[in-house]
Amino acid sequence: MDRSWRLLWQTLLALLGLSAAALACAQPFAVSRLGPGVDPPLAQVLSGRLDARFAPQQGERIVYSGRKPQWLRLVATAEIGEDELPQLVIDQPYRKFFDIWRHRDADPVRRALHGRGSEFQHSSRFVVYPLEGGLRKGEVIYLRTWATEFTPSTLRVEPLALVHRQDMSHVALRSVVLTALGATAILAFGFWVGLRERGYAYLSLTLLVQTVNLAVEGGEIRMLPWFQDVLPNRRTNVVLNTAAVIASVRFLVFYLDLRATQPAVTRVLNVCSWVLGALLLVSLVHTWSFSASFGNLMLLTVILTVAYASAVAIAQRQREAYFLLAAWAPLLAVLVVLVGGFQRWWPMFAWLEYAYPIGLVFGGLGLLLGLAAKLQKLRHDHDTAKHRATYDRLTSVMNRQAIEQALRDAIHAAHRTRRPLTVVFFDIDHFKRINDQHGHSAGDEALRSVAERTRQRLRSTDLCGRYGGDEILVGLPGTRLEQGLVVAEHLRRAVGANPPSLNGQPLNLSLSMGVAELRAGESYEQLLERADAALYASKAGGRDRVTVQQAAGEEVPI
Repeated sequence: MDRSWRLLWQTLLALLGLSAAALACAQPFAVSRLGPGVDPPLAQVLSGRLDARFAPQQGERIVYSGRKPQWLRLVATAEIGEDELPQLVIDQPYRKFFDIWRHRDADPVRRALHGRGSEFQHSSRFVVYPLEGGLRKGEVIYLRTWATEFTPSTLRVEPLALVHRQDMSHVALRSVVLTALGATAILAFGFWVGLRERGYAYLSLTLLVQTVNLAVEGGEIRMLPWFQDVLPNRRTNVVLNTAAVIASVRFLVFYLDLRATQPAVTRVLNVCSWVLGALLLVSLVHTWSFSASFGNLMLLTVILTVAYASAVAIAQRQREAYFLLAAWAPLLAVLVVLVGGFQRWWPMFAWLEYAYPIGLVFGGLGLLLGLAAKLQKLRHDHDTAKHRATYDRLTSVMNRQAIEQALRDAIHAAHRTRRPLTVVFFDIDHFKRINDQHGHSAGDEALRSVAERTRQRLRSTDLCGRYGGDEILVGLPGTRLEQGLVVAEHLRRAVGANPPSLNGQPLNLSLSMGVAELRAGESYEQLLERADAALYASKAGGRDRVTVQQAAGEEVPI
């Protein structure tokens, strides 16, 4: 078994060595550069008098150590024919400028994503310089470059067809990323407008700033001419990234409810927000060489604090923390690697070019779903609390406060629309005797049974509530007195014919009921007073009956 593993490792190492050798052979240039900060006159460089001062370097990466221009001398190591239309390709061109000279060029050719030298024949992934007529072995190309962005770039030669394929893939991916981020930001904004939940506003602002920042960083926004002076400015990067971090912090404080659950963490994040806010305001006027580094260190502080807060929230079984972990853990890891690359703690890896925007998309969508789940839970809790405040727990019909308000609203609507409305007011005969003889559990069962039978015989638009004790109040919108009488009589007979059982024995019940129809200009109190008078007339008349209140002081037993 050990021998097999040894053989496998030897094979992999051999393949790796072959790949490295192949790559070394495939390198089109021998690259050398002048010392950092050396920017001699153009004529001296092109004359070849300074060639001896160019120091060879390993690989074909352009490493930026500052904003001063640097010179590179590229010597072709192999013959490259013109059949495949070779192109000199330089990746990671964001906020960088390249002046290129060949022996046949009278003037330098400027290449950049923005400003003079920008061209729209290719995507913003790289700048392209056509090697017309191919490249002879030993041919020299001089390249002068300067930048406000210190991510290394790589030189390579590729056929035009391959460049176009890479262009299309890059544009397709960036279009999906920017569209998804922008759509998610707009969706979150729409939710904020409709629901007035500030969490959606924070999320929308976070995603919107990140979308603009990606479009600026990636060069897509260069299509707008009035942004040409903004794009190469380092201040733009600092301002947009700082604003994005501040919005993210405020969203996370809201999303994890940190003010209530982790006040100490909230204080740390508040301090970070104030410091970043000060950096944002100062950066609008001026930026220093350390502005971006300071912002990156604050971002790392925020990331570590959020990671700690998420771990505590998960330990507390906070549902939102699971969404945050699933949505933002990969993005936070990418951000740590990205910040480390900017700070030159480790190399700036090529995969970060796509890992960061893709992480933003999945993070935004994941948090949108998580926020929706959080608000759904809040809505459920609100509905539960509202139900408890509206409905009687014993009978499951409305409580007194709710039925009074609902009936007042129904009376107001009936007066406005000139539609009829009838109320039925009743209670259980000898209810106190039932409690005394059979216990309060029997009385509770009697109330539940009567309330259930009442609900079963009402329409969805009808109103039913426990007014107090054993009294039930029913409102019948759109119903005249004669129809209300029929409803009351059916209910009285249903309760008498199907009594509830208690310990296997029937609990005989009867109802005394009063019915009254709303009159023109009549108030809730006046209508209820007439229905109550009809109810007591039923009791005085022998109980187990329905009495209709027609004229003032006139009750008609049925």
